Amino acid sequence: MNEISKLLTDYNSIIKENDKLYREAAKALGLADCAFWILYAMREASGSITQRDMVNMNYFPPQTINSALKKLETEGYVELRTISDKRKKQVYLTPDGEQLAIHTADRVIAIEMETMASLTPQEQQAFLSVFRKYTDLLKKNLSVLDGSK
Repeated sequence: MNEISKLLTDYNSIIKENDKLYREAAKALGLADCAFWILYAMREASGSITQRDMVNMNYFPPQTINSALKKLETEGYVELRTISDKRKKQVYLTPDGEQLAIHTADRVIAIEMETMASLTPQEQQAFLSVFRKYTDLLKKNLSVLDGSK
């Protein structure tokens, strides 16, 4: 195995471990993955957010977001309101949803903040800078794939 291959193996292992940590956190908090990320996105947006924005923030397929929102709506945690364009819906937390977010997404965000604060300011910047650069380059390089075999 050459050095680049080993680095990619390590990187992919770290990314998958990170994904697993968030899945386990959502499960420990009694939430499905998508429901957790919806609450998380609402906290990042500091209020209401459209379904489309939620899809763009979470990188889940629209139908997955829609299904999770319908379930959260049925359970009384969110309210979907039609805005000017009838095809667009704004998502709001209900009072019960606000409490759910406090006990779930807010707790994870606090842990993330504590974790990031454990890095020096230089480490924080280096981490984000290199990760962003790698992701941008990967997106550019993967764009040559067109789905044909």
